[in-house]
Amino acid sequence: MSEEHYDIVKEAVLNHLREVFEEIEVDIARTHEEKYAMLEDVLENAGDVDELKVAFTQWYNDQADDLELEYELEELWQNSLGDVDLS
Repeated sequence: MSEEHYDIVKEAVLNHLREVFEEIEVDIARTHEEKYAMLEDVLENAGDVDELKVAFTQWYNDQADDLELEYELEELWQNSLGDVDLS
């Protein structure tokens, strides 16, 4: 290809990859929404704090690999409760 097509080709490649990345982001967002809904469901079925922890642990164990979370189970649990006054 000649230099005169440089800008056209560059723009076409960039536009296409932008569309591909946007599709990926939509898919990721949908997956995260589904995982979050699953978490809401399992927590809703818990009757007390101990059952909440068990339900959260089970959800984490089932979903962590798919979500590629950068946090360990206990770290997420503790961070979730970090600003909560339980006294």
